[in-house]
Amino acid sequence: MQPIAIALKNYKINPFTGRGNGELMIIHQCLNCSRISPNRIAGDDNEYQILSILKESINLNENIAIQLKNLGLELITALNKEEALISLFGINYRKYLKNCD
Repeated sequence: MQPIAIALKNYKINPFTGRGNGELMIIHQCLNCSRISPNRIAGDDNEYQILSILKESINLNENIAIQLKNLGLELITALNKEEALISLFGINYRKYLKNCD
């Protein structure tokens, strides 16, 4: 299995704040049969690797995005990248990312 994307499960927009909310998942794809498998992000997952997967997720092909949609998952794209970063690092994610460089 190879990690290929980050997606949100149970993604909903809060009508009062206009912000989205959902559980972040790492999407893996089998190298042999191409089966897609979503897995929860764990507290001990490496944040640098998650950021690397997030970058790949934004450029993922349309076919996989459709498969994820059919599984009830919202692929992280350039449009909702901030939601993922806030979920991973908190509202002050910009400060954290500066420290990661």
